[in-house]
Amino acid sequence: MSPQTVPYAHLGSALATDYFFVREQFTEDQWEHFLDTRRFVDREVLPAINEYWEAAELPWPLMRRLPELGLLGEDIQGYGCPGLDPLARGLVNMELHRGDGSLGTFLGVQSGLAMKTISMLGSDEQKERWLPAMARLEKIGAFGLTEPDHGSDSVALETSARPEGDGWVLNGAKRWIGNGSIADVVVIWARSTEDGQVKGFLVEKGTPGFEAATMQGKGASRAIWQADITLDDVR
Repeated sequence: MSPQTVPYAHLGSALATDYFFVREQFTEDQWEHFLDTRRFVDREVLPAINEYWEAAELPWPLMRRLPELGLLGEDIQGYGCPGLDPLARGLVNMELHRGDGSLGTFLGVQSGLAMKTISMLGSDEQKERWLPAMARLEKIGAFGLTEPDHGSDSVALETSARPEGDGWVLNGAKRWIGNGSIADVVVIWARSTEDGQVKGFLVEKGTPGFEAATMQGKGASRAIWQADITLDDVR
């Protein structure tokens, strides 16, 4: 697509202008991701999202479109992920958040937090098991860092991990965990009672001692669910 055919009128209030030659800074591939996401937001998100926001419901039809658009997994290479470069990823997130912060947050939690953690720190077995399914939205992930008393301050993190045999026992609480009550797997960050270091653990839905309750009465980002999570001797 040449610069002359780009719909500049949609870039801002200064219609049909590009004073800083923004378009010239992006490759064709980056710009196509931007335009695909913009069309999705204009044609599908904006006409529908207000009803989900008012009802505090998850916009499942819109969420299911994300893998069809090749967005889940963002910059992860392989495992069925799109391998977006940083600029393409930024353009996509900018457009999704323009449509609705809840939908943009869902992408951020699924891809940028849960999947990215598994991609960077998981074993080969964990990557093979979770990443392809998460890229297809067959599995949903969450990222359990934030706590009731300390927010997202990992230095003050209190959730504990006690070594036991070949595994670990987790105890503690998390709050404001996006996707927490619908996730198939949650990355839980806990402090080892052995060496005091913060470590990451994958906790699957249905694990005994793991409970996640959707938080009610939110005034913002109502079309994504955050959860209170309790961990009681989770193994």
